[in-house]
Amino acid sequence: MSGLLRGLIVAVVVVVVLAAGSLAWLNWRVNRETVTPLQKLNSGGTAGRALAVLSPGLSAFPTDIMTAFEEGLIEKGWRIDHTTASSQATAHFPDYDLIVLTSPIYSGRVAPPLLAYIARSGDFGGKKVAVLLTAGGAPDDPISSTEALLAEHGAQLTAIHGYAVYQPNDPENKYQGSNTERAVQMARDAGRALADSLQ
Repeated sequence: MSGLLRGLIVAVVVVVVLAAGSLAWLNWRVNRETVTPLQKLNSGGTAGRALAVLSPGLSAFPTDIMTAFEEGLIEKGWRIDHTTASSQATAHFPDYDLIVLTSPIYSGRVAPPLLAYIARSGDFGGKKVAVLLTAGGAPDDPISSTEALLAEHGAQLTAIHGYAVYQPNDPENKYQGSNTERAVQMARDAGRALADSLQ
């Protein structure tokens, strides 16, 4: 075997090993639960009480969307218990007027940690639920499947919003800034609007 052929085989093996390792890490990261303590926001709020459950993604985009939505609720006087989707997150809902679920979309559906949280929660018992989904492209199909999933679990869906990184989030209106900046503003506005509709 010539040195050139041997070098080519070694290079191919190295590339395959690196690609396999990268895919394994990506799979682990997407499926990993992030455990955080329950954080209380605007504890003096009297308009309503929300439980906000976030499945963080590979980027900060889902967190930014959730934060903006929470800010919209807080501006309207809501208090919020914020946590991440994990086996330690509360699935006891009697004290809450609203449940907010936020997740990135991977392979056409919400992230595995949020799917597991919904399954562990069992029945939402008719609680009002708002959903915020983030995606690279259009989140239309994942919105439909998420609506069906939550209906199976007894949720009263009050709002569901999808926000994209690489497609316009408000195609009817011209806006300045990036798609993600517009998405964050839209999420804040959606939080305010939902708070108004629930009063």
